[in-house]
Amino acid sequence: MEKNIFQHKFLFVSLFIAFMIFGNACREQYTGSPVTINLNDNWEFSQAGTDKWMPATVPGTVHSDLMANGVIKDPHTGMNEDDVQWVEKEDWIYRTSFNVDKSLLSGPDVIELFFNGLDTYADVYLNDEKILTADNMFVGWRVDVKEYLKEGTNTLRIYFHSPVKEGMKKLKRLDYLLPAINEQAPEGERTNIFTRKAPFHYGWDWGPRLVTSGIWKPVVLKAWSRADIEDVYIQTDEAHQSAAKVSGNIHVRVTHAGKYRVELKTDAPAEPFVRDVELKQGDNYIPFQLELDHPKLWWTNGLGEPHLYSFDFSLKFEEQPVDEYHLDYGVRTLRVVQKPDEVGHTFYFELNGVPVFMKGANVIPSETLTPLITKERYENLIQNAIDANMNMIRIWGGAIYGDDYLYDLCDRNGILVWQDFMFACALQPGDEAHLENIRKEARYNVKRLRNHPSLAMWCGNNENFHGWHEWGWDRMFKPDVKEFVWNTYQKIFDEILPQAVSELDSMRYYHPSSPIGYGGKKADRTSGDEHDWTIWFGQKPFSAYNDNVPRFVSEYGLQSFPSMHTIKQFSEPEDWAYDSKLMRHRQRGRMPYIRPGFDGNDMIKWYMEQYYNVPDTFPDFVYVSQLLQAKAYKTAIEAHRRNKPHCMGSLYWQLNDSWPTISWSTVDYYGRWKAAHYFVKKANEAFILSPVLEEGKVNVYAVNDYLQSISGELLVKVISFDGDELFSQKVDARVPENSSVVIFEDLLTNLVDDDKLSNAVLAVEFHSGGQIIADNLLYFKEPKELELPDASVEVSVGKTADGYRVTVSSDKLVKNVFLDTAGGTGRFSDNFFDVLPGDAVVVELKTDKQLSLDNDIIIRTLNDLVNVDE
Repeated sequence: MEKNIFQHKFLFVSLFIAFMIFGNACREQYTGSPVTINLNDNWEFSQAGTDKWMPATVPGTVHSDLMANGVIKDPHTGMNEDDVQWVEKEDWIYRTSFNVDKSLLSGPDVIELFFNGLDTYADVYLNDEKILTADNMFVGWRVDVKEYLKEGTNTLRIYFHSPVKEGMKKLKRLDYLLPAINEQAPEGERTNIFTRKAPFHYGWDWGPRLVTSGIWKPVVLKAWSRADIEDVYIQTDEAHQSAAKVSGNIHVRVTHAGKYRVELKTDAPAEPFVRDVELKQGDNYIPFQLELDHPKLWWTNGLGEPHLYSFDFSLKFEEQPVDEYHLDYGVRTLRVVQKPDEVGHTFYFELNGVPVFMKGANVIPSETLTPLITKERYENLIQNAIDANMNMIRIWGGAIYGDDYLYDLCDRNGILVWQDFMFACALQPGDEAHLENIRKEARYNVKRLRNHPSLAMWCGNNENFHGWHEWGWDRMFKPDVKEFVWNTYQKIFDEILPQAVSELDSMRYYHPSSPIGYGGKKADRTSGDEHDWTIWFGQKPFSAYNDNVPRFVSEYGLQSFPSMHTIKQFSEPEDWAYDSKLMRHRQRGRMPYIRPGFDGNDMIKWYMEQYYNVPDTFPDFVYVSQLLQAKAYKTAIEAHRRNKPHCMGSLYWQLNDSWPTISWSTVDYYGRWKAAHYFVKKANEAFILSPVLEEGKVNVYAVNDYLQSISGELLVKVISFDGDELFSQKVDARVPENSSVVIFEDLLTNLVDDDKLSNAVLAVEFHSGGQIIADNLLYFKEPKELELPDASVEVSVGKTADGYRVTVSSDKLVKNVFLDTAGGTGRFSDNFFDVLPGDAVVVELKTDKQLSLDNDIIIRTLNDLVNVDE
């Protein structure tokens, strides 16, 4: 039951074979080659206890099917989410029928049904015979059904039990409560921990509660004879520019023992692999080794090509093809290095022998109803990461293991994946059935994902260890219960999960929890990874990002509102206030420890008051909320990168949204970039300048992620907002490869007088090879303290082949120029940027729409909010 039948298989299927099963007039005979048939069509569903059948979509969910049939409204709009909560309490039935030809029943040795994803508690009936009881959303199920099939019409029926009711049965068996702090249900009714299902379906602090059910992945029927290549595992043992060694094994299921030939063809620089093997009935494992001469190695985005080689395996019996298997594989070595140093222990990723600073973000599913995530949504997700110069994403443990296509995209684009197992912010029950279910889930997904070069590591859980030691979970229980609960934690995260990784994917690092310190100690910033929520939940100033920087920061963030275009898609004008009923409802981050009723919207306003003047209008409030978030992320990323190699990773929370909402995301649900994503893009460039005030001095850091040194000239200027040059100096500099160094330092008092601090800015540029390869600005005061001038801003628009070129210039400094279009069309290549006095900024807008400057291009600046006519 550990096979995704769609993964990497050559499916020897022709149209006439497909019609053999489904075509009423087809009379083709079984040929002996494997036959794989999609069973995703002609489904219908009904609420249990009724006889009202409606068309269903597979893959899908009961919520999406109810929407398609007009039974419920879109929970993304308004407060419709509240009106669909009844769905989780009902049972649902799905059914379809298909035809089977007599020749299929008598021809193949094996006929199997594959359910690649059932969500979650499901009884499956074929011709009214129960063939499967499923209880885990995260695994695929395989059933030999040859004995249950009949000639002619066959019926397939799946009965889904309410996950909430099934969970409640299990909860009531315990005489104590286990923490599940993010589920949006009253204490004593939180059931997600009892069900191996996406925890975020039960609600989280950024998403709705939609506890759905359904056939969420494809259903297929496969017929085969003699042998089946069940799986191939491949790993890189050594990788250098001159040579590499890879090895692995081929897992073959056999019904007829005998002599078979295994062949491997590859475009890698290696000798062909051909072996005649004697295979027994049952499971067989055939080892192989390859030596590659001067291979192209797989590199992350920004360091080199993420090269993939093609590996094609074939199995023959008496020269006749029996089965084939294909995979694309990147040759590389990767390890997590934790070695003692003067602070504690390092924590960094070493790719092909090179320490690499990880730049990226946490990701969540792009839809709450996960089958609705299209290939295009996955492509946009990874493209947004690439465009922001990322090289890693973290697939967080409160969601789902990603679709195969997501990892394929990461493989092709050089994006490493920090992979959590699906456990987050909760403790687990310890009964044997639950533990065995977890063991099965771990083994299934480790096998499914282990061939992806993008897969960097496995992590046991999100914040469960932290919750026990820092949130008081260890004080919730009586002594005997406490011992059992902690032993259960250790059984899962120190035994079951690492054992699955060790046995099935031994080349990858297993991290017990996030965050956690070296050797399983509490996170203390001297080792391991850290979730830095002192800013936001702890209400520390942004400057705290510069203090006591951790070794690897796997979470941090600050919320903002999405684009007004997005807000208009789920609300009405009467809702346009940060504290309106709908905006409070949409905000899921609740912080009653600050004061009763305090939520994320209040926190945005509180932080805004620290750094900006709070605007009077809602669109301006939305705009400034995005500037606030962008300022926080820029501050954090630059602080982390300046502290390289002490700190070697910066993954903010979060890249994307699962519904249109107010959250920590930098790209909203509809794919619109917030200000923060533009700032992240610049802060993540391979070579950056980062000027910062430290103990009365201005230090300019150069951070170089390239694997070669860069020489050039640094230009440091202090400019008044009116355009006067107050200071200027040029410095020759050489920045070593893969380093962070100070290339300029001077006392602030030597650069600018105290009375100029509110209306001057420090501008730095690095010139190399006749080009400006990096630049940055440093303001000496917070935005609300700046004396922003009433500037004369000029905007011109010119047509290009795929959109428009927009030029923004000004006689005086203009801060945070936000370019928009009336309909939210297209995306600007840069946005929310500053324009220095006398300068011009040119950006591109890609769109196929016809736009005019007067009617369609909208500009907003921070200066506008300061210089309002009385």
